[in-house]
This record gives sequence, structure tokens and C-alpha cells, in this order.
Amino acid sequence: MNSQLRIYDMKPGTMEEFAAKVDEELIPIRLDYGFTRSGPWIVEETYQYVWIVHYDGEGTFEEVDKRYYADPRRGEMSFNPMDYITKVDARMLTPL
Repeated sequence: MNSQLRIYDMKPGTMEEFAAKVDEELIPIRLDYGFTRSGPWIVEETYQYVWIVHYDGEGTFEEVDKRYYADPRRGEMSFNPMDYITKVDARMLTPL
């Protein structure tokens, strides 16, 4: 299984709205591509949203992730995630 840790630094006061919109609009699209997720969690001290995206299907994580980002439904969402996020730290994880 391929997994990616995603840590978002959030704009102040946006966490709850962002989390709700992610669950309602973004995650269903991810699931359609075979992704699953762990989390989300928040880091209160630094106002960060943290989750792990998993993929265990055909093709590489990167290939399927590109198709997900190109999906026209992302442009139809009622929000742009980057309107809430000030910094993205995305790292591929390797099982130990």
C-alpha cells in the first residue's frame, strides 16, 4: 500500500469549515479513484490539519493522484482548498 502524509497549515478560523467541506465534497471524489484515508487529526498548537491518503490499486499513487487532480468535479466543488490552506507538506511514507 502506498501512503502519503499530508499536513496543512490552516488560515486562522477556517478549520471547521474546511474539514466539513473536505468530508462532503473532496473525499467522495478521492474514494472514486480508490484512495482511502486515515484521520483527519488537528494539531491545535500550530493550527494544522493532518491526514494520510492511502492507495492500493492499479497504477502508481502518483499516476492516480494526477487523474484525481484533473477530475472536472474538483472544479465544480463549492470551495478551493487553497483558500483555507497557507502551506502544504506532503510526504510519501515507506512501511518499516
